Amino acid sequence: MAQEYKVTVENTKEGQLTLEDFPGNLPVEGYSGNEIIITSSSGRFDPPDRAKGLKPIYGGGTDNTGIALAMEKNGNKVSFRCLLPITKGADYRIKVPDNFVLKIHRGCERGGETTVQNMKSEIDFDGCHEVKLKNVTGPLVISTISGGVDVVFSEISKDKSISIATVSGELDVTIPAKAGVDVDLSTVSGNMYSDFDFAPDSKDMRRVGGSSIHSPLNGGGTDLKLSNISGNIYLRKG
Repeated sequence: MAQEYKVTVENTKEGQLTLEDFPGNLPVEGYSGNEIIITSSSGRFDPPDRAKGLKPIYGGGTDNTGIALAMEKNGNKVSFRCLLPITKGADYRIKVPDNFVLKIHRGCERGGETTVQNMKSEIDFDGCHEVKLKNVTGPLVISTISGGVDVVFSEISKDKSISIATVSGELDVTIPAKAGVDVDLSTVSGNMYSDFDFAPDSKDMRRVGGSSIHSPLNGGGTDLKLSNISGNIYLRKG
């Protein structure tokens, strides 16, 4: 049976949720409510009968949620750290107020695919494996070592710059067709493609060519930096 843990917060841009060391695939969804809701439908967190009256002991801290997570709350800032050892797994699904800043750190030894959707504020991701973001506004700071990055912006925030980087994997970003951005694209051994007009005679999806390109789109605006080491970069109109 699914187990659930909730934290009541205020759905404001001053709020922040930090997630650390979660195993497996991690889906995170923004919504208009005032609770952080974490649900797990796998993993055995209840002690066996022989341990009745005892509490689980983890090397990384104390489980104060009942689902192998250490939770800390300071005002409208909340953090969760998964306490399970590498040999144990569980799935977690997370709903977070959509105005919150979201920070995620995932080690390569534990992480799976990370998906985030419907967030209206800053997202900071540092880890490994695939990252997929949908219906986000940024600002974004995304860095992954082994895996592709797929981002679809609903709009572009003008608050801060956007930086997305991967070492191996495809980097695919869709932004609104009329967004004003200053683009900085670079790849070491891949190619770059876009259906934006980097040259006056180009209207179709095309290879930009070369290892880097710097160009304003729609008059410029928010800094948008996309970098890849051994994969292609795709910049698309939304």
